[in-house]
Amino acid sequence: MSTPDQRYSCEHVVAMELEPRHHLIIDNEFVRGFAVEIAPHDRTLCHQHQHDYVLYIAGDAEVLSAPREGEPQTFKYTDEECDFSAAGLVHVVENLSDTKFRNLVVELLPGVAGLRRGQDPKAILGEVAWDQRFTEELASVFVLNMGSDSEVAVCGPAILASPYEHKTEVSGLGGERIIINDFRDLAWLSPSLEFRVKNLADAPARVVVIAVGTQG
Repeated sequence: MSTPDQRYSCEHVVAMELEPRHHLIIDNEFVRGFAVEIAPHDRTLCHQHQHDYVLYIAGDAEVLSAPREGEPQTFKYTDEECDFSAAGLVHVVENLSDTKFRNLVVELLPGVAGLRRGQDPKAILGEVAWDQRFTEELASVFVLNMGSDSEVAVCGPAILASPYEHKTEVSGLGGERIIINDFRDLAWLSPSLEFRVKNLADAPARVVVIAVGTQG
């Protein structure tokens, strides 16, 4: 039987993008966006968070975080919970739940301080309600609750996600349309541009917006 030291060893540390459960989707000069999924009772490799980051939890969960320095801690998360963590954490994460542990990690790179955050989301069509779940100096997290066929205007710079896998369409300048309906579908909304987000499902949808940059 493995000892705790063996199970949570940080003798070998991997970069975030090399940890198999951390899927790097967005990578630019401002942010790195990860869709993280840990199977029930599975655990990650020991990995390092090299940048400050915002965390969004999709679904209730109970996890154990075993840092390289310090004692393991158990955390019980609730759906839509958000947090901010400073750079430097090196740890192993184990999912103690019987369901998948899903979360979004948005790393804030040095370039993000030069961005000006856009206006808050606003309804265009249909029934829309939004909740600001989190805010700090360089990021805010909004959860959009959208009725069928509703539309919302969302300003960049931001990452748009559909962690509950509701079918959503994103459109902006140039006529390009992007469909997001998978946990790993993250869309980067460019700075200073306004995008339309439409619920394509026949039922209510939840969409997550992680806006970045300084508040103007």
